Amino acid sequence: MSNNLESDFEHYNYDDPEKDEPETVSRGNIVEPTAFRLGVIGVGQCGGNIAAKFYETGYHRVLLVNTAKTDLDTIDLPVEKLLLEKHGAGKDREFARQCAEKSVTRIRTKMASVFQGQVDKIVVCMALGGGTGSGAGPKVVAIAEEMVRENGGDPAKDVIVMMVMPSPKIDGARPCFNALKAYAELDKRNVVRIVIDNAKVAKVVKANIENQFNYTNHWIVRTFHRFNNYAARESQHGNFDGCDMDDVLAHGRIIFSGFIVDDLDDRYDVGEIMSKHLAHSLFAGAKLETADVGACVLILNRSKVANKTMDDISNAFETLNSIMQPSSALHHGTYLEEFPANPDGSAPAALFCYVMLGGLEHPYETLNPIFVKAHNFNKEYGTLSAFLTE
Repeated sequence: MSNNLESDFEHYNYDDPEKDEPETVSRGNIVEPTAFRLGVIGVGQCGGNIAAKFYETGYHRVLLVNTAKTDLDTIDLPVEKLLLEKHGAGKDREFARQCAEKSVTRIRTKMASVFQGQVDKIVVCMALGGGTGSGAGPKVVAIAEEMVRENGGDPAKDVIVMMVMPSPKIDGARPCFNALKAYAELDKRNVVRIVIDNAKVAKVVKANIENQFNYTNHWIVRTFHRFNNYAARESQHGNFDGCDMDDVLAHGRIIFSGFIVDDLDDRYDVGEIMSKHLAHSLFAGAKLETADVGACVLILNRSKVANKTMDDISNAFETLNSIMQPSSALHHGTYLEEFPANPDGSAPAALFCYVMLGGLEHPYETLNPIFVKAHNFNKEYGTLSAFLTE
């Protein structure tokens, strides 16, 4: 293989729950093809940190937008930065929204300068509990939609919003109210929506306080990148291509995951591990059976599967088909590669599996406790549905 995929999952807790010429991304001496050129915008501190991971992964068309100079100064990367204010928004989403409204021309101009018409998709990253992400983020998404349309794209698959929901037990009532307002606003936009649940991070990612969010952001970005990476690779055993990826993205609310299978002793291993990871992912809780499209990418260690048949791995596809709606579509690709030896001398895994599901319903498991907390801040909305349908 051209890289060591083991590093993608080092800190993940398995026990707890139309380009003719594909672009490449480069990290040091590692060069990987991509199906789509990504432009990335990080709004607010959390969004900026996720965007920074895209840069480190090799996507260098990155713009950071913030209302706090201190937040921008913490990211020591050669990326473009746009300061809308100086001292932050203080969790005041209306103030941040006004800052963005007054700076529409500046935002558009900076985006055009950074992307230079050389992107196929725009990824906008933000947290919805604070002021800048929840207030300015939706406006940045609207600008990204306009830019995509002007360049002949379709926002339904070409504008990807990664939004982080607050933890109601930690962040309090006002951030929860901000999050629901922003979530409802973004949900009405015809864009790809990936909802990350901050309340799950401590349970899923094994890391100390200093590195927990760093590793979380790394895992999210690197796993998403794998779909873009393998959608540009050829396989004699079934390709997962760019059209397949677009089809999943175009189905609204998305989740994805990635995991290792050390050995294929039982054909049911892949499906069982897949079910476990999807049930205990970093993403906001939604009923997986509401998915109407899916993707499964298997990267097999050639030396470990030499005596295996397709029946030994088909349970991965069977499991996804059994999870999703009966009328759903499943895209899949299978790639055989030589895995490098692990740095510690242990035997490499049998395979890596990447799964993406689209068309999911609202993540009520995550939204309901956020609404309970938000209701303490503002009782104008008597039900969660009032937020979602305003």
